[in-house]
Amino acid sequence: MGVLLGLWVWFSVGALAQQVAKPDASVGEALRNLASRAGVAFTGRVAEIRREGGVVEVVFAVEQPLLGDVGATYTLREWGGLWAAGQQRYAVGDRVAVFLYAPGGSGLSSPVDGMDGVVPVVQVSGDRAPVLDVRRLAARVSRRVGEPLDGGAIALEDAKAVVAGWRRPLVAEPVRRALPEDEVRLPVGVAR
Repeated sequence: MGVLLGLWVWFSVGALAQQVAKPDASVGEALRNLASRAGVAFTGRVAEIRREGGVVEVVFAVEQPLLGDVGATYTLREWGGLWAAGQQRYAVGDRVAVFLYAPGGSGLSSPVDGMDGVVPVVQVSGDRAPVLDVRRLAARVSRRVGEPLDGGAIALEDAKAVVAGWRRPLVAEPVRRALPEDEVRLPVGVAR
């Protein structure tokens, strides 16, 4: 009996070790990683937040579908416990790229890898194209001790190309750049 228990523990620990996520090699790989596990992904704005019993519904006005079947609006239904103690996970008006797990049987879903699956979109002033604030994703990238994070943004169009081609080998890493000083905001999910 002890041998069987030991084998079961060894097998279980081995299976858990295989599920531990490895650091991503680059921000492009982090985006591909999110896309590979998402049932739905899109860019959009938070239009409304409402509580329905133990569920919080976040309604997005979809700007650009990235993966899956998405209409003009998308309602994310999250377990209310994620909003414990008044934590504000989103705010009306937030513009984001969202990577969501496919809804379960209860209709509930959540972002892939927690709030890492909600990437802020920053509209840069002037006629320049919007960028993704990838500071949170950059923290997932494997680097040497003491090596700084490079650039906090990538062009939204570059990110779309990476996400659309997540099944193919990454041809080119999106160019990372600094977030414009006058446009830097707190990432989504950070206390406001």
